[in-house]
Amino acid sequence: MAEHPLKLILDTSIYIPFINQGIAHPALDLPQRQPILYMSAVVVEELYAGALDAPSGKLIDKLFDAFASLGRLIAPDSADWQKTGKIVAKLGQKYGFEQKFLSRLTHDILIALTARRIGAMVVTGNTRDFIRIREFVDFKLHGA
Repeated sequence: MAEHPLKLILDTSIYIPFINQGIAHPALDLPQRQPILYMSAVVVEELYAGALDAPSGKLIDKLFDAFASLGRLIAPDSADWQKTGKIVAKLGQKYGFEQKFLSRLTHDILIALTARRIGAMVVTGNTRDFIRIREFVDFKLHGA
């Protein structure tokens, strides 16, 4: 029986150090299987929002164009937004986080839900927030 391809969505925390060094895409040390990378539209937005100079913006343009041309740009759908709102409410009830923190988690929840929808694993340097999200969403997670 053939193995299913390993699908990955890299969180913003993985891209930032490489973009800051002028490298368009990170090098990853992953399991033996060759992964198929997808780009979350949420990650694209976060990267552009944090791009402080033109060279960074151009690298993000290249990433966006590459993933879009491959058909591997994944965006939250209306059901993902609905579920995200419910999860944000549950996290707020459980942990009593301030509104600013809960709104920041919205992006991570959307990334997790879109990854789950396509059967991908989220690779992040920010495991703490994603572990909390896993209390309410079953998705694959790999901390970098």
